[in-house]
Amino acid sequence: MSKYQQEWKQILQQQQTFKDWRIRTSGGDLLIRVPESTDMQYLENDFPGIIADLATGITVAKSAIKFFVGNSSQASFIFIL
Repeated sequence: MSKYQQEWKQILQQQQTFKDWRIRTSGGDLLIRVPESTDMQYLENDFPGIIADLATGITVAKSAIKFFVGNSSQASFIFIL
């Protein structure tokens, strides 16, 4: 796991807002499982804004990373940063 990936995982896990998200790593990517009650369309549309606020906490060199976000009942999406 890269330092960049580690920092993203830690930042997301530290947010009270995302306490119900299960976040794990796979290769250089983050796999995020959100609760079934999550409005996936809203989350997909708002995801860039959500992580933009958190990106200021990243202190290591940035690299490409994929966020695979989904739950088991609605469509998943991939966000590449």
